[in-house]
Amino acid sequence: MARNEIAASPDDASEGDQRWAQTVKTRSTRAHGRRTLVKLLDAAMAEFAAHGWHGARMARLAKRAGTAHGTVYAYFSDKDDLLFALSQDVGAELRMALTAMPALEPGPEGFAVLRDWVAEVCARFKRHSPVFHAVAEVLADEEDSRAGRAALRDQRRALAVFADRVRATGTTGLDPEMAALSFYALLEGANESVHRGELLVSDEELVTGVAEFIHRSVFGAPAPERRRS
Repeated sequence: MARNEIAASPDDASEGDQRWAQTVKTRSTRAHGRRTLVKLLDAAMAEFAAHGWHGARMARLAKRAGTAHGTVYAYFSDKDDLLFALSQDVGAELRMALTAMPALEPGPEGFAVLRDWVAEVCARFKRHSPVFHAVAEVLADEEDSRAGRAALRDQRRALAVFADRVRATGTTGLDPEMAALSFYALLEGANESVHRGELLVSDEELVTGVAEFIHRSVFGAPAPERRRS
């Protein structure tokens, strides 16, 4: 939190404040400080997008934001605190999308509803991919990271919802917890591979492929149409 600042009035919230609503609120800045904070958060997104977690530098981030290097530390204690601040808002947005998984239903209508949900989740991953990629790098290194711990808590919440949805179908061919983990791994892994350029597919192909995997895992592949003689 910046020193000697007071909470901002919600009446003068800017577009940036809305984009980083939770972070701005928890850092409790007044008008001028709030604008600086939003610039720093936007610059951090660009820095992580360009250099990832390991390559990101606080001095370069400050330059992107048009502020002094020391200004960054008025708001964030270190790079991990900055990543945690970024993940407060984008993580909450992704968590809401993941935990909104609909009931799994067979047939074309059930698939259509599932596909719409997958599209919403993939859109969240794509929009904030620099943050999710940075968090994935932190977790891969097994660093003691606030952002990493928060991401794991969100993952557990999503897995519980996924398992409940599988369990509710009454299928006996899948272990709900293992299925939930597979679905989450596919959603996260496929989007991460697209972000890194390893998986070259369109958004439509990505969404349809993930939705088909989940739907067919639970209900099986549709029976082939019988050819007319």
